[in-house]
Amino acid sequence: MAGRNYVQDYVQQLTHELKSPLSAVRGAAELLQEPSLPPAQAARFAANIERESLRMQEVVDRMMELTALESRRLLQDQQRVALAPMLHELAAAARARAPALRIDVVAPDDVAVEGDPFLLRRAIGNLLDNAVDFTSAGDGNVPDIVLTLAREGRWAHIAVRDHGPGLPAYAEDKVFDKFFSLARPGSQKRSTGLGLSFVQEIAVLHQGSVSLRNAVARREPTLVPERATQGALATLRLPAVKPRNGS
Repeated sequence: MAGRNYVQDYVQQLTHELKSPLSAVRGAAELLQEPSLPPAQAARFAANIERESLRMQEVVDRMMELTALESRRLLQDQQRVALAPMLHELAAAARARAPALRIDVVAPDDVAVEGDPFLLRRAIGNLLDNAVDFTSAGDGNVPDIVLTLAREGRWAHIAVRDHGPGLPAYAEDKVFDKFFSLARPGSQKRSTGLGLSFVQEIAVLHQGSVSLRNAVARREPTLVPERATQGALATLRLPAVKPRNGS
């Protein structure tokens, strides 16, 4: 019964997500059949069909990826992963994507975990992508986004701090739900709502956890001075391995 309810819930969520773009595609296709439609409008409707089709494809692809990950119980490609180089690489890619943002990294070189480097890169990359989507550029004097890495006991903590609008109260308990997504500032576009669910599955697969909360409740001592009182803080917590020097 639990399995059947799980599948039914998946189908209902997927149907809900596909309903809007399907309606948009059908409406545009019907209008394109009008013989007297001006070329400019025809091009616009064709572009709408392409955009909504890509949106549906992204939802389906991410859904299949998440389902495959949920079916796994063990990591297949475990190795020692140094986290600092990974954070610097991901930050460099994010700067190329959003050159107006100042993205800083504070990461010691001696923190590593045991796991799948591809999945870990995807998880941290998803958290950073979210921060980029919700952050506008400041004056450059202080960072817009900060990635920090710290070891606390036997745990490695990877934190992504942004200076976006933060989480509205109604979203605090829903951000890791499948298909839940907040509108991006400015564009008001929404993602597939599967990225954070994917991060959560990766964290669990690595015997860790992930959290996302507003960063306004208290000052984060590991971060450089804050640009403003707004923002969110995503933290990925993973079991750390001993440094190579054994300390």
